[in-house]
Amino acid sequence: MERDKAWQFAHEWLDAWNKHDINQIMKHYADSIEFCSPVVQKVLGDPQGVVYGIDKLRDYFSRQLQKFSTLHFQLLDIFTSPQSIVLYYKINRGLLAAEVMVLNADMKAVKVYANYDKNDVG
Repeated sequence: MERDKAWQFAHEWLDAWNKHDINQIMKHYADSIEFCSPVVQKVLGDPQGVVYGIDKLRDYFSRQLQKFSTLHFQLLDIFTSPQSIVLYYKINRGLLAAEVMVLNADMKAVKVYANYDKNDVG
């Protein structure tokens, strides 16, 4: 993935989250998204920690945005490969996060692995 495209994707993703704009957030995910996170484990009680599909992910994200109304991300860096991007960012709640996003040809995430520096998330 070209660095310029990766940075553009990262900044657009970050801007959507910081505006709490669920419609803009969801534009970064494919309909067949698989989203894996320890927060999903905790919040939804799913032992695998996975949300499948765009509609379920929208619902999950919407609930998290309501729960954390002051949620704000600060992008620290990105890492790329031919088919993926890692967004390394700081969350205003004192967490560091690294999200591995596998992207399709339309630059939409088909798989996401959210990783955090602390176990107390969600």
